[in-house]
Amino acid sequence: MIRVATEADAQAIIDIKKDIILSGKTTRYFVSSPNELPMDVEREKETIRKCLKRNNLCVVFEVEGYVVGFMIFRRYEPTRLKHAGSMGMGIRNGYTNKGIGTLLLEYLTNWARKQRDVEKICLGVTSINERAIHLYRNFGFVEEGRQIKQIKYEDGSYADDILMAYYV
Repeated sequence: MIRVATEADAQAIIDIKKDIILSGKTTRYFVSSPNELPMDVEREKETIRKCLKRNNLCVVFEVEGYVVGFMIFRRYEPTRLKHAGSMGMGIRNGYTNKGIGTLLLEYLTNWARKQRDVEKICLGVTSINERAIHLYRNFGFVEEGRQIKQIKYEDGSYADDILMAYYV
């Protein structure tokens, strides 16, 4: 089930981010490193409040009352960029490859079509997150650019930041 996030979901969203960042297989999917774990529940609550107040989108995905995924979309604020915004999402390990990402993207694009001012959904994805890149491409996102070696990991290796967009 997908529903609009509330401040009560702040800890669950933080826990999902921690789950992704601390997992050995997905730690490189977020730009944040394990020593920069999100911990501030009040800050996450404020993010949710601002998102909803500014008519953006912040949703969670529940399975049997347990929050296993989240998605956020924020419109850009400068006048010349207001037709676009950026999105991000996370899905708890153990719940990936079950169609949750697709359902969240469907929810976002359906919501965006109902907004009179959203024309473009932007995102950045690390080049090593092949599963997410595949999902985005299948959904109709196109690569618009690539920041080469934008992300440097603790072991000295690099990943590109792939910039993608979906035209509503």
